[in-house]
Amino acid sequence: MRRLSLENVKLGMVIGEDIFNNFDVMVVSSGSIINENIYKLIKRMDLLDILIVEKSIEGEKRVVVVENNVQKTYDDTVQSFKNLFNNVKFGKQIVADELTDILAPMLDQVNSNKLLAKSLWQIEACDEYTYDHSVTVSMAAALLGKWMGLGENDINDLATAGLLHDIGKCNIPDEILKKPDRLTEEEFKVMKTHSTLGYLLLKNGKGFNDSILSGVYQHHEKFDGNGYPNKLREDDIHQFGRIIAVADVYSAMTSNRVYRSKMSPFQVAKLIMEYSFGYLDPVAVSIFLSNVGNFYVGTVVKLNNGLIGQIVMSNKAEPYRPLLKVDDEFVDLSKDHSLEIVAVID
Repeated sequence: MRRLSLENVKLGMVIGEDIFNNFDVMVVSSGSIINENIYKLIKRMDLLDILIVEKSIEGEKRVVVVENNVQKTYDDTVQSFKNLFNNVKFGKQIVADELTDILAPMLDQVNSNKLLAKSLWQIEACDEYTYDHSVTVSMAAALLGKWMGLGENDINDLATAGLLHDIGKCNIPDEILKKPDRLTEEEFKVMKTHSTLGYLLLKNGKGFNDSILSGVYQHHEKFDGNGYPNKLREDDIHQFGRIIAVADVYSAMTSNRVYRSKMSPFQVAKLIMEYSFGYLDPVAVSIFLSNVGNFYVGTVVKLNNGLIGQIVMSNKAEPYRPLLKVDDEFVDLSKDHSLEIVAVID
């Protein structure tokens, strides 16, 4: 990588750093390939130089494939967790130290991969929902913990709690756990015991601290006191429980399910924002959505009126309503509520 003055920046080059405007809003993310829109944007900004990863060959634009091991790390982690889940199902005791090797590659991605937040939505499921969901919740929870300023040890514990948040489901009958149709009231009562069952499994295991136990036990508590198993409210819910709840909802909505296809990250952001009024911790939601939204700057999206545009600026107040460039015009979704993003094209 090297720094180039603006006059030497060309189309097709790859930006090696996040670029922020005067309002501290990220307008171009690291890894973006400079197209005409990005080129015009950075030319208008008061920048002396830009960090460049790679430049075009002989002035021609080309797509640079950035090596990304997120999918492989994800697949390996899912397989390792599947083995752990099935071992616990057949009576093996859970030991915290065994999670270290499983989580290490994923935590490396959390610490080093600047595009991981965007990759979460792009990851392809590789196994049954329970296993895939546990890994994506772990990744999303660790990212949110990082954005909230938690220390390394807390992030590691949070990733552990996220991975094991549904471990109690290993004691739920398969006819309920894998039922493709809506659960009956009685079946749902059984399903709701999974957080308590998971807590007991870890408490009877080795090496799990109170934060991990609380994250697993409380991830279905709601901010308004209408959750389970103990109807806790607001700050009575452990921070890990509040963080995992956000990650849990995000993962569930961005995953393909038997009864629906996964939603776009912008549709999910809108729903999560609505859930912050009574269900989810509003502070955790705000931090999560504002950070995730920044990573989609430069992304091409489709609107509900059929138009295609590129995101040029994130909206902190409403991350699902960014500023777009459609052809030669700017479209501010925060001002026109008749429009919304329905699909991510790029």
